[in-house]
Amino acid sequence: MKFEFLLNIDNTIPRGKSAFYSSFIILALSLNYCSNGFSSLYNMDYPLTNEIVKTKTSQLTVKIPQGWFTAEDNENNLIELWLVKDDYSATLNFIALNVDSLTMKEIRGDEINGIVKFSQAFRKAKYGKAMKEFTNQEVFEINKKQFAAYEYVDDFKRAIRVVVFSFGNKYYELSAIPFKTENPQELYKIQNSVLSSIN
Repeated sequence: MKFEFLLNIDNTIPRGKSAFYSSFIILALSLNYCSNGFSSLYNMDYPLTNEIVKTKTSQLTVKIPQGWFTAEDNENNLIELWLVKDDYSATLNFIALNVDSLTMKEIRGDEINGIVKFSQAFRKAKYGKAMKEFTNQEVFEINKKQFAAYEYVDDFKRAIRVVVFSFGNKYYELSAIPFKTENPQELYKIQNSVLSSIN
Protein backbone atom coordinates (compact mmCIF):
# COMPACT_ATOMS: atom_id res chain seq x y z
CA MET A 1 0.00 0.00 0.00
CA LYS A 2 2.85 2.42 0.79
CA PHE A 3 4.49 1.76 -2.58
CA GLU A 4 1.15 2.31 -4.38
CA PHE A 5 0.95 5.71 -2.70
CA LEU A 6 4.44 6.59 -3.91
CA LEU A 7 3.61 5.58 -7.49
CA ASN A 8 0.51 7.78 -7.52
CA ILE A 9 2.00 10.80 -5.82
CA ASP A 10 2.95 12.52 -9.11
CA ASN A 11 -0.74 13.06 -9.87
CA THR A 12 -1.18 15.36 -6.86
CA ILE A 13 2.04 17.43 -6.82
CA PRO A 14 2.90 20.22 -9.28
CA ARG A 15 5.38 19.30 -12.01
CA GLY A 16 9.04 19.84 -11.19
CA LYS A 17 8.48 19.25 -7.49
CA SER A 18 7.23 15.68 -7.77
CA ALA A 19 10.73 14.16 -7.91
CA PHE A 20 11.75 16.13 -4.83
CA TYR A 21 8.66 15.12 -2.83
CA SER A 22 8.89 11.51 -3.99
CA SER A 23 12.55 11.36 -2.93
CA PHE A 24 11.70 12.98 0.41
CA ILE A 25 8.91 10.48 1.16
CA ILE A 26 11.03 7.50 0.11
CA LEU A 27 13.83 8.76 2.37
CA ALA A 28 11.42 9.30 5.28
CA LEU A 29 9.95 5.82 4.89
CA SER A 30 13.38 4.22 4.62
CA LEU A 31 14.57 6.04 7.76
CA ASN A 32 11.42 4.90 9.54
CA TYR A 33 12.08 1.34 8.41
CA CYS A 34 15.69 1.46 9.56
CA SER A 35 14.77 2.85 12.97
CA ASN A 36 12.07 0.24 13.46
CA GLY A 37 13.98 -2.68 11.94
CA PHE A 38 15.67 -3.29 15.31
CA SER A 39 18.46 -5.51 14.02
CA SER A 40 21.69 -5.39 16.01
CA LEU A 41 25.13 -4.48 14.72
CA TYR A 42 26.26 -7.96 15.78
CA ASN A 43 25.01 -11.45 14.98
CA MET A 44 23.63 -13.89 17.52
CA ASP A 45 24.68 -17.22 16.02
CA TYR A 46 27.27 -18.34 18.57
CA PRO A 47 26.48 -21.89 19.79
CA LEU A 48 24.97 -22.22 23.26
CA THR A 49 24.89 -25.26 25.53
CA ASN A 50 21.66 -26.75 26.87
CA GLU A 51 22.68 -25.78 30.41
CA ILE A 52 20.33 -23.12 31.80
CA VAL A 53 21.35 -20.77 34.60
CA LYS A 54 19.27 -18.30 36.64
CA THR A 55 20.02 -14.87 38.08
CA LYS A 56 20.16 -14.53 41.87
CA THR A 57 17.11 -12.37 42.50
CA SER A 58 14.71 -13.03 39.62
CA GLN A 59 13.39 -15.72 37.33
CA LEU A 60 15.56 -14.56 34.42
CA THR A 61 17.34 -17.54 32.87
CA VAL A 62 19.81 -17.90 29.98
CA LYS A 63 21.81 -20.66 28.33
CA ILE A 64 25.56 -20.85 28.87
CA PRO A 65 27.65 -20.35 25.70
CA GLN A 66 29.91 -23.18 24.57
CA GLY A 67 33.34 -22.82 26.17
CA TRP A 68 32.02 -20.78 29.10
CA PHE A 69 31.11 -21.45 32.76
CA THR A 70 29.37 -19.66 35.64
CA ALA A 71 31.21 -18.18 38.62
CA GLU A 72 30.25 -16.57 41.92
CA ASP A 73 30.83 -12.89 42.69
CA ASN A 74 32.25 -13.41 46.17
CA GLU A 75 33.83 -9.97 46.51
CA ASN A 76 31.03 -7.43 46.02
CA ASN A 77 27.99 -9.63 45.51
CA LEU A 78 26.70 -7.18 42.90
CA ILE A 79 26.66 -9.47 39.89
CA GLU A 80 23.36 -11.28 39.36
CA LEU A 81 24.87 -13.79 36.96
CA TRP A 82 28.52 -14.08 35.99
CA LEU A 83 29.59 -15.99 32.89
CA VAL A 84 33.32 -16.55 32.33
CA LYS A 85 35.12 -17.85 29.25
CA ASP A 86 37.06 -21.06 29.85
CA ASP A 87 40.41 -19.36 29.15
CA TYR A 88 39.46 -16.35 31.34
CA SER A 89 39.81 -14.00 28.37
CA ALA A 90 36.34 -12.46 28.80
CA THR A 91 33.29 -12.23 31.05
CA LEU A 92 29.59 -11.49 30.68
CA ASN A 93 28.11 -9.80 33.75
CA PHE A 94 24.39 -9.45 34.45
CA ILE A 95 23.72 -6.64 36.93
CA ALA A 96 20.31 -5.44 38.16
CA LEU A 97 19.83 -1.68 37.94
CA ASN A 98 18.30 0.03 40.97
CA VAL A 99 16.09 2.68 39.42
CA ASP A 100 14.52 5.14 41.86
CA SER A 101 10.89 6.22 41.60
CA LEU A 102 11.74 9.71 40.32
CA THR A 103 13.77 8.27 37.43
CA MET A 104 10.96 5.84 36.71
CA LYS A 105 8.54 8.75 36.28
CA GLU A 106 10.97 10.56 34.00
CA ILE A 107 11.51 7.63 31.65
CA ARG A 108 7.89 6.47 31.48
CA GLY A 109 6.83 6.34 27.86
CA ASP A 110 10.38 5.86 26.56
CA GLU A 111 11.77 3.22 28.88
CA ILE A 112 14.56 1.75 26.79
CA ASN A 113 16.16 5.10 25.95
CA GLY A 114 15.68 6.34 29.51
CA ILE A 115 17.35 3.28 30.98
CA VAL A 116 20.32 3.45 28.62
CA LYS A 117 20.87 7.12 29.61
CA PHE A 118 20.59 6.09 33.27
CA SER A 119 23.23 3.39 32.67
CA GLN A 120 25.54 5.80 30.83
CA ALA A 121 25.26 8.35 33.63
CA PHE A 122 26.87 5.83 36.00
CA ARG A 123 29.78 5.32 33.60
CA LYS A 124 30.30 9.07 33.31
CA ALA A 125 30.22 9.44 37.11
CA LYS A 126 32.70 6.59 37.53
CA TYR A 127 35.28 7.67 34.96
CA GLY A 128 34.78 11.45 35.03
CA LYS A 129 36.82 13.39 32.48
CA ALA A 130 38.60 10.19 31.42
CA MET A 131 35.31 8.95 29.97
CA LYS A 132 35.34 9.31 26.21
CA GLU A 133 32.18 9.32 24.15
CA PHE A 134 29.98 6.26 23.79
CA THR A 135 30.09 4.50 20.44
CA ASN A 136 27.94 2.07 18.44
CA GLN A 137 24.79 3.05 20.29
CA GLU A 138 21.84 1.01 19.09
CA VAL A 139 18.33 -0.14 19.90
CA PHE A 140 17.42 -3.59 18.63
CA GLU A 141 15.08 -6.53 19.09
CA ILE A 142 15.73 -10.20 19.71
CA ASN A 143 12.74 -12.53 19.89
CA LYS A 144 10.41 -9.51 20.07
CA LYS A 145 12.25 -8.21 23.16
CA GLN A 146 13.77 -4.75 23.06
CA PHE A 147 17.37 -3.97 24.00
CA ALA A 148 19.63 -0.91 23.88
CA ALA A 149 23.41 -1.07 23.70
CA TYR A 150 26.46 1.16 23.74
CA GLU A 151 30.22 0.69 23.77
CA TYR A 152 33.02 2.52 25.55
CA VAL A 153 36.68 2.14 26.47
CA ASP A 154 37.45 1.90 30.19
CA ASP A 155 40.58 3.05 32.04
CA PHE A 156 42.24 -0.32 31.32
CA LYS A 157 41.75 0.31 27.55
CA ARG A 158 39.19 -2.49 27.32
CA ALA A 159 36.46 -2.16 24.70
CA ILE A 160 33.30 -2.88 26.72
CA ARG A 161 29.78 -3.26 25.38
CA VAL A 162 26.79 -2.76 27.69
CA VAL A 163 23.28 -3.93 26.80
CA VAL A 164 20.31 -2.77 28.88
CA PHE A 165 16.85 -4.33 28.97
CA SER A 166 13.87 -5.02 31.18
CA PHE A 167 12.69 -8.35 32.50
CA GLY A 168 9.61 -8.62 34.68
CA ASN A 169 9.64 -5.47 36.79
CA LYS A 170 13.44 -5.10 36.82
CA TYR A 171 16.04 -3.51 34.57
CA TYR A 172 19.36 -5.16 33.78
CA GLU A 173 22.73 -4.47 32.25
CA LEU A 174 24.65 -7.22 30.50
CA SER A 175 28.28 -6.09 30.15
CA ALA A 176 30.67 -7.87 27.80
CA ILE A 177 34.18 -7.33 29.18
CA PRO A 178 37.25 -8.55 27.26
CA PHE A 179 40.48 -9.25 29.13
CA LYS A 180 42.83 -10.95 26.69
CA THR A 181 40.74 -11.20 23.55
CA GLU A 182 41.78 -9.25 20.45
CA ASN A 183 38.39 -9.78 18.82
CA PRO A 184 35.73 -7.94 20.84
CA GLN A 185 33.22 -8.33 17.98
CA GLU A 186 33.20 -12.09 18.61
CA LEU A 187 32.50 -11.41 22.28
CA TYR A 188 29.62 -9.10 21.36
CA LYS A 189 28.20 -11.84 19.15
CA ILE A 190 28.32 -14.21 22.14
CA GLN A 191 26.63 -11.51 24.23
CA ASN A 192 23.76 -11.25 21.73
CA SER A 193 23.49 -15.04 21.54
CA VAL A 194 23.09 -15.24 25.32
CA LEU A 195 20.43 -12.50 25.13
CA SER A 196 18.57 -14.59 22.54
CA SER A 197 18.18 -17.36 25.14
CA ILE A 198 16.52 -15.18 27.81
CA ASN A 199 13.50 -16.90 29.27
